[in-house]
Amino acid sequence: MKFTLNNNEEKMKTAYTDAKADIANLLGWFECELQKEPTNLNWGQVGTLDEVRTELLQTLSFISGMSEAMIKDSLAEARIDTETQQ
Repeated sequence: MKFTLNNNEEKMKTAYTDAKADIANLLGWFECELQKEPTNLNWGQVGTLDEVRTELLQTLSFISGMSEAMIKDSLAEARIDTETQQ
C-alpha cells in the first residue's frame, strides 16, 4: 500500500494561505477600529488600548522570534521620529 502526502501537503498549503489571509483582514479591521475616535475619552478606553497593545506585542514576539523588549524599543524610536517630524 502506497501513501501519498500530496493531499496532506495541499491541505497544509490551503490552511497556511487561509491563516495569512485572515490575519491580513484582521489587521485591516484593526485599522478601521483605530480610526474611530471616542466622543468622551476616558481611562477605561486607554486601558483597553494598552491591553490590546500588550497582546499584539506578545503576538509579534511569538511570530517573529524577536524579544518584546526589542519591539518596544522600536516602537519608542518610531514615536520619537514621529514627534520630531511634527
